This record gives sequence, structure tokens and C-alpha cells, in this order.
Amino acid sequence: MDNNLISNKELIEMGYRPHTANDIIHQARELLVSRGYTFYNRKRLMVVPKSVVNEIL
Repeated sequence: MDNNLISNKELIEMGYRPHTANDIIHQARELLVSRGYTFYNRKRLMVVPKSVVNEIL
């Protein structure tokens, strides 16, 4: 099964520092909310689509 989501823990495993990984997830969530995906407007949600993280990086 191909997983299209990425979490902050996976970003940390890829070599990002914990604070940087959390910032990336936060920016991705803000971008998704601005596009109308209100589901991502949650503080504790730390999983976002990989495509959005790709846009940020």
C-alpha cells in the first residue's frame, strides 16, 4: 500500500531536527486550511499529504 501521508516522526527519521519537522508540518497544515481543507485546522494533527510537504521544501 502506497502511503501518501507523512508525519513529523518520519521527517525526523529523514534527518530533520524535531523543531524543523514540526514547523514543516505546521506550514503544510496552514497551506491546506487556506485551500479550504478545514480538516487540517487541528493543533494535534501531525500528518499531512506528502505532496504539500514537497511544495514547501
